[in-house]
Amino acid sequence: RIPRQMPTGPRAEKPSLPETAPPSFMSTFSILRKGSVDATCGLIITLLSVVDVALLLVLSLSQTVASLFKGVTRSSSDLLLSRPSVVVVGGSFSGLWAQRALSDSYDVTLVDFKDYFEYTPGVLRLFVQPSWLSRLSGPLPRRRNKLVVGEVVAVHPTEITLRTADGEEAQIPFDYLLLGCGSSYAAAPVKASPREPDLPSRRRSWEEAAARLARASSVLIAGGGPVAVELAAEVLDAYPSVSVTLVTSGTSLCSGLPAAVGEATARWLELRGAALHYSSRVESVRPDSVTLVGGQVLSADIVYPCMGAPPASAPLEGSLASQLDERRRLRLTPQLQPAEQNGSPASGWSRVFGMGDVASLPAGELQLGHTAELNAHVAAENMRRSAAGRPLEEYPRGAVGCERSPRVFCVSLGPHDGVVAFNGLVLSGAVAAVTKRILEWTKVAACAERPVGVAFWKFGDAASAWLSMTVLPPPPPAPHEPKVILLFDGVCLLCSTFVHFLLDHNADQRIHFCALQSEPGKDILTRHGLPLDVSTVVLIDECGAHVRSSAALRTLRHCGAPYCFLYALAALPRPLRDFGYRMVAASRYRLFGKDDGSACRRMTKAMRARFLST
Repeated sequence: RIPRQMPTGPRAEKPSLPETAPPSFMSTFSILRKGSVDATCGLIITLLSVVDVALLLVLSLSQTVASLFKGVTRSSSDLLLSRPSVVVVGGSFSGLWAQRALSDSYDVTLVDFKDYFEYTPGVLRLFVQPSWLSRLSGPLPRRRNKLVVGEVVAVHPTEITLRTADGEEAQIPFDYLLLGCGSSYAAAPVKASPREPDLPSRRRSWEEAAARLARASSVLIAGGGPVAVELAAEVLDAYPSVSVTLVTSGTSLCSGLPAAVGEATARWLELRGAALHYSSRVESVRPDSVTLVGGQVLSADIVYPCMGAPPASAPLEGSLASQLDERRRLRLTPQLQPAEQNGSPASGWSRVFGMGDVASLPAGELQLGHTAELNAHVAAENMRRSAAGRPLEEYPRGAVGCERSPRVFCVSLGPHDGVVAFNGLVLSGAVAAVTKRILEWTKVAACAERPVGVAFWKFGDAASAWLSMTVLPPPPPAPHEPKVILLFDGVCLLCSTFVHFLLDHNADQRIHFCALQSEPGKDILTRHGLPLDVSTVVLIDECGAHVRSSAALRTLRHCGAPYCFLYALAALPRPLRDFGYRMVAASRYRLFGKDDGSACRRMTKAMRARFLST
């Protein structure tokens, strides 16, 4: 096990301090820094609270006056019955944005397995400070909409089926359905589960997780994304003597974000004694250890798996199974309606829209809370347009007015530090900590339909869209990639033979090739959020990234008969297909050897052009 000890290395050396600095200088500076962050946040939140109360009074007065002069000709229940019914599944970012946008004009029913909202980007702090939950959560709205608490178990073209807390099933019909089912997470309790339907049960889960962490002397975090980084930072800030190890398959932290973010977060963690293991692919995870590819075992008192958030798409596995991609996300048209594998609208689902983590987003889009709300912009607007018989908008232009959505994110490094980025602008330090705290408070307020929160985010969304179109555009897209790319092990003779086969049988020449170990190959893997794993070929096509048997079979689709007929094997269960693929991959060098260059063939200029070079 990783021993309990004070961090050494960069933290012990403190190279940035002059030799004459007194030992208490850093601790004094840290106290002042923390105090300034807390004071600034307290002042801003107090001012926002005052504005919120004032706005509530003004709105209440205006509604009273309006009701006196307008009069009521029909009861509220009659008005609701005369409006189209809209069911919104999911009480998080996308679902609550849609609920706020539609409740005044439609009969909206919000469905979730819990009766509260929780600001997920801030929950890592609850591992060390569970009392913070009261600042990150609140009841789901029900003033202008209906709220049904239950777990959705099936989705149909005209109704959904849900299971209530007492185990009974019920059907809710709809005219329109907006699916914001969200995602799950392996590291409990980062994401709430149906076992936590109310805030008291959720609070108990966080208290238990915090108590378990407080007893640990060593922590191992599997993953290198923002969640893994924030969790490591929270542990180091609250428990400086705990040994923290972070294992990632990438060559940097937060590889999906600008390089400056990864550099800043790695520097912060290393300065506080964290051990960072790069290019270390995890094969299996146990409660007290992880096994890396190659057999190395790392142990700790607690292991947190932070290696992605699979979509909560189980309710879609029935009637929408053919519309789910390889990652079990819902394929969508540019109008955010369910799509077939070829991108065409799915028949019978024109009144259903997808958004948030359950949706398969365009290449380059990050699965973020802000992105989920941009999805909801277009989904809600297209629902209105569909009801009115008007042409639908496309995502993301319908939300931000351009072809690329803003990239807005904030990575916390404890309560008083962090990194915030807007498109290509990256800022670190106390300003990020203050920003994160304000975002938390205003988002919780907006989800509770408090006027200052709603107004803040309406202005924020409009400002971010304007800045993206003018002053701070998103980073330029990656260099143009061919529509279909096959990434293969450049030293595997079997892989080289397969490439030669494709050169001969891919008549339309749509497939381009790139070695996994090459720099272009690594760049493509990074852009698609994949680790470097030479045990599998990787296919990048219009439907996303595919690995192992799925990649091989989808590649054969582009060949002529009879080879294309082998794609029918994709109907077999993927675990079974991948088992056979892994068996061959594990012994490919021993059975077929390595490519030493003798297998090279004379290539035409057109053939050479299909290989991505450095």
